[in-house]
Amino acid sequence: MRDVARLIAIGVALLACAAFRAAATPQPGTAPASPAASADLPPAEEIFERYIEAIGGREKIDQIHNRRIEGTFAGEPFEFRASLKIWWEEDGRYHQFVSEPAGLRFNIMRNGDYTWVQVQDKDPSFLGGMQRVELIDTADFTGEVNYKNRYREYRTVGKAKADEQPVWVVQAITHIGRPHMLYFNRDTGLLVGTRVPTTGKDNKPHEMMVRVGNYQEFGGVLYPTLVQQQFVGTDRTSEYRYTSIEVNVDDGHDYTVPDSIKAAYEEALANSPAAKGDD
Repeated sequence: MRDVARLIAIGVALLACAAFRAAATPQPGTAPASPAASADLPPAEEIFERYIEAIGGREKIDQIHNRRIEGTFAGEPFEFRASLKIWWEEDGRYHQFVSEPAGLRFNIMRNGDYTWVQVQDKDPSFLGGMQRVELIDTADFTGEVNYKNRYREYRTVGKAKADEQPVWVVQAITHIGRPHMLYFNRDTGLLVGTRVPTTGKDNKPHEMMVRVGNYQEFGGVLYPTLVQQQFVGTDRTSEYRYTSIEVNVDDGHDYTVPDSIKAAYEEALANSPAAKGDD
């Protein structure tokens, strides 16, 4: 299967980040500096709550039930800039379609427990391992706004600079154990980037940096129209550009789970250590 890690490792970017102005577009080659510990660090919960207010507040966020996004994607595994469409529901249903003109096409989907990818017109394939974890994170509709349910623990670990911005650094761990390093601008309260573990096309563990920019308001909430991703320690960068974001759209989008994916999911459950009674 072609590498899909870059296409699904964007969970925190679409709602979680809302800080960079057009004049402060993040530069792909600059990794966040290591955090400096301090005795006067604010509690992580205070940082999350300040961020929520900065992007529009809970009341406005709670009024948005889905998003429809159109734009372009440039990066592996595509040779040319590809068209992008994303359908996203508050209940965690998610569909990302990326297509080169007369070229490669990907459908990446989540509906409840089912996660899968379809390349070209081939049979769909069940997504497992880190790619499944990434897609579940991505499909979390409200991202860091949902921090109390999204993470099992979180704490402020220091302050640093990310793309020349002074930031608070928060370490957060999801319920399945995936760590997130979150960088919040100390002046504005807004999240400006993240570092998360991922798997490259070599099937080895890597870290992914995500930066965002060019924000616009949709439905009273700030969303980025530029997302950049980069594997830490490399110059491999990919870029999403969003040309439109619609909210609360009733278009009856189809998230039907293929029967083959249901069968693959049941087989994966049956073969899991828990199902076998392994320690």
